[in-house]
Amino acid sequence: MTVLTPGAYARLGLRHPVALDLGTSTVRLWTPASGTVVTEPAVVAWTSSGAQAVGRAAIDLRDTGDTKLLWPVRHGVVADFFACVHLLRVVAAASGRPGDDVSPVVVGVPATATLRQKDLLVAVVRRAFGGRVATVEEPLAAALACRADLDGDDVVAVDIGHGRTEIARIADRAVEAAERVDVPNALDQVPLIAAAVRRLGARPAWPGRRRLLITGGGAAHPELGARLAALTGRIVTMPADPHLATLAGLRLLLTG
Repeated sequence: MTVLTPGAYARLGLRHPVALDLGTSTVRLWTPASGTVVTEPAVVAWTSSGAQAVGRAAIDLRDTGDTKLLWPVRHGVVADFFACVHLLRVVAAASGRPGDDVSPVVVGVPATATLRQKDLLVAVVRRAFGGRVATVEEPLAAALACRADLDGDDVVAVDIGHGRTEIARIADRAVEAAERVDVPNALDQVPLIAAAVRRLGARPAWPGRRRLLITGGGAAHPELGARLAALTGRIVTMPADPHLATLAGLRLLLTG
């Protein structure tokens, strides 16, 4: 069970703990070794000669005519085990984390992921980093980053990713229910998102505020928050950097 408190995963003596947000289009990693967020496209390239590249370097090879690109994450879950391991190893090395370090990794996982999908993600991260791996549902991490009142408010979180949106009701500091909406364009899916928010938020009278948290790379559209507020009757909260909300929450769990 996730302990949704800043610093819950902090431990004395750890050299390079890692916060990891592995998305369909982008992988983001934070560790004290770098002090900043390392961001790369979640793509791996192979050439006919056997050379490999990941992230921006892989995309740079796209027009050579001798390259196959593979995106090893689909809808926020692992689609290709070995390509994903290679991607994470290269990104970890770029962060300055020593290869022999076995400090723990806290990684975000979709709230709608199956147990098998979560286990596969843990196996990938453990193979790439070594050491202990803890998973935290992404809406919980994002809610922590938004400084939401998870004890007093009625909270529904919306995470708008690349071709995948999750809506989750958070109660007792856990995901109580979640749905996924798959529509490529963020604005086209607003009615579907609003309908899911109304379904998941339908609960007995609650004394706190009815809060809607919006995060993810697709959350920054200027009309999105206003439309969802109008359609759901909820107070909309959006962090300054919605695409970094999950990673920011994971980092808070490691550092307090």
